[in-house]
Amino acid sequence: MISESAIVCQVQPDDPQIVVLGVNNNAVSLIWENCGGNASETMISFGFKRQRPGSVVTEQISFRGATEENFTMNAPFMDKKKYDARANQELWIFNVQINDEYIYTLEIFYRTSGGADLNETFQVTVDVKG
Repeated sequence: MISESAIVCQVQPDDPQIVVLGVNNNAVSLIWENCGGNASETMISFGFKRQRPGSVVTEQISFRGATEENFTMNAPFMDKKKYDARANQELWIFNVQINDEYIYTLEIFYRTSGGADLNETFQVTVDVKG
């Protein structure tokens, strides 16, 4: 029997995250802090993805196992010029442009006390204003 469970993050970014060109577009931080469930759940991994509003196609930005300190950036983001992911579930977006309107997702994979592998997602839309 699978117990009902939900992962929660105590701190989440504003949704939508408003970025104004020429004001706060050099570096934007999306942070989800203190994410966890009850004591019977085991965190497995964390990942950041992005997708265009209205699209079902997602693109993996980075990934880390729950016991790893750092995220591994996926190609083409390995140079960290556009994105940098930090261990506290923080995604930095650099040099935001008008065409950078995406829905960013933090996906957390975890295992319940009953042994079921599940995931929970947290999304925020970045809305760029000219």
